[in-house]
Amino acid sequence: MKTTTSAILTGAALVLLAIPQAKAKTFTYADNWVNWPGSQYNTTSLGDENGTPKIDHMDVTINAGHLDSVSIFLHDSTYRQHFDSLFISTGGAWDSWDYFVHDGGSRNGVSTGNVPDNGLYTVASDYAYTLTTTNRLHNPNGIDKDSLTQLDSNFGGSHDNNNPNDFMIVYNFSDKNIDIDPYNFFVAYTPWCDNDIIGGGTAPVPEPATMLLFGTGLAGLATVGRKKLKRA
Repeated sequence: MKTTTSAILTGAALVLLAIPQAKAKTFTYADNWVNWPGSQYNTTSLGDENGTPKIDHMDVTINAGHLDSVSIFLHDSTYRQHFDSLFISTGGAWDSWDYFVHDGGSRNGVSTGNVPDNGLYTVASDYAYTLTTTNRLHNPNGIDKDSLTQLDSNFGGSHDNNNPNDFMIVYNFSDKNIDIDPYNFFVAYTPWCDNDIIGGGTAPVPEPATMLLFGTGLAGLATVGRKKLKRA
């Protein structure tokens, strides 16, 4: 009996060891964006950082398959433009936004579209961006209010502009139970006129050069196919 019990306990222990233990994982992304991907307007002449805030990097923390937090780390200047947006794709294409956070309320004259109130939202599949009308012209700075459903009007990023040592804007999602795919997510952050923007995740962002190579490859395959047909 003791031998049987011991064997069962040993087997159970081995099974538990074989199961990956759920723990928080933090993904860190450098500030590699200058313009919003796919923007029709080339504003690279403005440089990456045109005013404040000045973004150094972004951390996305996932805990047991749920979004735990997003932290935007600033450098040189701690100043936050308190009209900013956080875009979250929990799985799928990088710009198939599922959740959206807006802070700072409405500012007339800097956006096309209907700027939403503060809070955390879910995003419609056929969403429309709000676009900047100053600085980084026509780059996205949020999502149109008509494309959103509010979940929490009190939700936002934590940061103190009056504290010279506060270099971090923190969005705490630990109590929101947002499911997220650690292998296929994307997060982006932008202030009201895209002074400095950042995006990162495990879902790939298509680049024009990549799409050109892909198109060239398809054209080459089509040519080879035609040659084989002629020979036949």
